Amino acid sequence: MGMWWFRIRMQSCCIWRRIIPKERCYQADPQQRALNFQVASIISSSMQPLHMLSLLKYIEDKIGLEERRLWAQSNLEKGFLALEKLLKDFVSRYATGEDVYMADVFLAPQIAVVTTRFNIDMSKFPTLSRVYDSYKALPEFLASSPERQPDAVH
Repeated sequence: MGMWWFRIRMQSCCIWRRIIPKERCYQADPQQRALNFQVASIISSSMQPLHMLSLLKYIEDKIGLEERRLWAQSNLEKGFLALEKLLKDFVSRYATGEDVYMADVFLAPQIAVVTTRFNIDMSKFPTLSRVYDSYKALPEFLASSPERQPDAVH
């Protein structure tokens, strides 16, 4: 994808870090901080681009609607499998702790969009399902959910 994609992803992280106080972005522990960046990176570079409507339309035009759905499901499930393996040992309310950190901000909308748009069975990913249930109890996540945004394309 080239350097431009890396810059956009890093800009998103920088914006996130400017909006939210540093201590709320990620934990002080370097391993926890690295885990937050790893989760955000998997989502922003390996999963989110797969459900961009322009890409999906292109694939649909080339190989058909059903193949497009199967391709997207298969690749997105690979991303969820990687995240599940990465986070399975955390017995906490959210992805990497008892508070919301950067990993959660990337993960919540990813699960919301992918489960509705691609009908992904989240029972295969118990850790992610548990964490997502915790997000649904937070007013901030409910207010920021993709379907509540006025410019959202469904």
